[in-house]
Amino acid sequence: MTEKLEQYKERLNLLQEKGELSPESEDLLVEMLAEMTELNRSNKALRRVILKSGQGSAMSTRLRDALYE
Repeated sequence: MTEKLEQYKERLNLLQEKGELSPESEDLLVEMLAEMTELNRSNKALRRVILKSGQGSAMSTRLRDALYE
């Protein structure tokens, strides 16, 4: 996703340099890119939490199995 986000930023910069955007359109696109960046960061953080919680539950399953033996 980061590559795609960088491509969007580059395309926005090109449009800004050419002056092909109205001020309202430019503001909207900048806001949308900022939101996408934040959502991407949030996704990565959530994935890390999920991976960590998955590792913890595997350990508790092993402990539970050991207790049942």
